[in-house]
Amino acid sequence: MPKFAVVVCPHCKNAFIMEPGHKTVSCRSCNKRLEASRLKVFFASDDFKEAQAARGSVVAGISGDTAAFEEALPGIGRDVMERIGEDVQEQRYMEDKRKVNEKMDEEARKTKKKGQQAILRDTFEELAENGDIDIEEYWKKISFSGIDRLKFDKWVEKLVETGVAYSPRFGYLRKS
Repeated sequence: MPKFAVVVCPHCKNAFIMEPGHKTVSCRSCNKRLEASRLKVFFASDDFKEAQAARGSVVAGISGDTAAFEEALPGIGRDVMERIGEDVQEQRYMEDKRKVNEKMDEEARKTKKKGQQAILRDTFEELAENGDIDIEEYWKKISFSGIDRLKFDKWVEKLVETGVAYSPRFGYLRKS
């Protein structure tokens, strides 16, 4: 087993050198306690100078400085450098992908919420053109769009409470 390993903190993206064999290790930058077995080892060696050079290369790769990344490991073989570079790029790709997915999920939640209200409002306007609106007919028209009955009932109550509509008789709405 090598004496030194270059790892990257998953929280702050700080590359540091650790000695394998410990159960936990603390990040030197953010001071988070990390489980050593779960950290991805980018480079391992018995020579501390090689580990330092590899750490510098990983830091350059993370920061996006490909020229410095290429220059950082002159004494280490090309295959080792390529492996370190692939690992860094894979980690950056996964991190970027996670951020993009979070943003897309957030936007989808906003759009879905706006979309449901727009469907409820537009369907109400469409049915109101013909006079009184049968609440069950209104429900049948919008139920396929993924809106649950509880939300629909709250929407109808809101229409009546705000004065947008009123109930001329039980089970019917009329636009005010």
